[in-house]
Amino acid sequence: MRVRQEQQAQRQPASRPARAARQNDALAGLHTTAGNAVLARLLAPRPDRADGPSHDAAQDREGLPVQRITDRPGGSYDASPQPGESGPHFVAQGPEPRWAMGGGDGREPRDIRERLRYELAEVGPANAPLRVADDGTLAVHGVDEPKEFYAVQAVVDNANAALRAVNSTVELTTGGRSIGVGGQRLLRVQPTVIGDQAADSRPGQFVSLLRSTCISVACSLIGSEHAKRAQAVLADDSDFLLTPGSDSDTRANRLADAVAGDHTDTLGPDGALAAARGEGRPAADLGRRYGEATRDGGRDTTERRLGINKYASPAPGEGFAIFSMLAADQRDHSVSPPATRGENVWGYHFAAVVARSLDGSCQVTLENYSRNEFDEKARAELYAVLLRRANAGRGWFAQLKPLLESDDQQAFKAKFDEVLAALVRDPEVRRNRGMPRLQLQQDFEDHTCRSWFFRVYGGGPGESFHEQQAASGYFNNPMTLRVQRPRAEAGAPAQ
Repeated sequence: MRVRQEQQAQRQPASRPARAARQNDALAGLHTTAGNAVLARLLAPRPDRADGPSHDAAQDREGLPVQRITDRPGGSYDASPQPGESGPHFVAQGPEPRWAMGGGDGREPRDIRERLRYELAEVGPANAPLRVADDGTLAVHGVDEPKEFYAVQAVVDNANAALRAVNSTVELTTGGRSIGVGGQRLLRVQPTVIGDQAADSRPGQFVSLLRSTCISVACSLIGSEHAKRAQAVLADDSDFLLTPGSDSDTRANRLADAVAGDHTDTLGPDGALAAARGEGRPAADLGRRYGEATRDGGRDTTERRLGINKYASPAPGEGFAIFSMLAADQRDHSVSPPATRGENVWGYHFAAVVARSLDGSCQVTLENYSRNEFDEKARAELYAVLLRRANAGRGWFAQLKPLLESDDQQAFKAKFDEVLAALVRDPEVRRNRGMPRLQLQQDFEDHTCRSWFFRVYGGGPGESFHEQQAASGYFNNPMTLRVQRPRAEAGAPAQ
């Protein structure tokens, strides 16, 4: 079955795989995203990778192929229960929406119990691998979309101080469980929206971040008052405003053009800032020129001076922004041979940093992405379930038809409305054929706002945000920037 629909502006970013988790049958269905296979390449350190700075971490370690994140298999750390602890140690979030029965919470349309949900499964420590920071002060569940991380209290205190300083919409809270890793006791950490009650510890009762799209979530977490406005910051704290459209940002494009043209290795923050704020248009085929210029470290010293790409290292309360630079042939020229990514290319992705290890070597992001379109497969499954229940009622319901591969969007909506009208008992709701379908969509959107996840990025080979995202295959000729709340919102002149 194929139903025509709008392509999502942001898709799921890939994460480094957890090998041990793949061996567990109970989690196998939750670990089948494209990113798992792609990012397995990152497990082999590259000797030519220069170790990136961690904003204020030790600069004397640059150039050393030091691993900042260690993989620990499930069962290799102390998860013995401590007095007063309860709730799950870990929750795994499925990669695709599936139909599920409603809980009678009033959000679904009258008499329609079925809905779309991302599956959640409680995971015990024996089956939960970890990605542990170099200094052991934080650890993240080693799956694609972890719903918690563990850290010492000082990490959480530092993070919350930074988040409060930018008027972030969230704070980090601890409770429920703890684990022992490397001689330190780490506490389970989750986000709480400022002013809301703490999230229930049961699977599925996660706090709503109010938005699901990556840039809206990130801007909210870094304290921006606008859903699509952030300040890009270069290495010397020079900055310029980012206001991306549907798939790009003109200032980011102009900066990439300047980096591509830096044949003499002389571009500094002043020149980069002037280029980004300028009025000129990038030369022809920006993506190809930029991708070829940055391939295999071709602009490494420029990137280091500017604090971009693998050298972008935001602190808690700031974030990452990665942009694709599109080539005329639609290929990724930052790799050799140039790769064809097909329809899986994103224009950009934003991620807010909410914590980092005490030594500054690892950063934890809180991310989400646009999930609000009904996934084609999930919609078909949901419709099939609704159709069976409606047809069981006989009468005119027996005339209802299944979705066809040839159905366009209008046919899809009409059939959905017919089926829902057969199931709804309230005459007023039943007369408005579109209302139940819209209510189902709104319910799913509310659920996606609770589908956020944490990620961990480090300063070792292949561990940076830029390298992990570039390796995911979701970007063409990517450029990564450090971002923060716009200066004008912090009381300074607009840039």
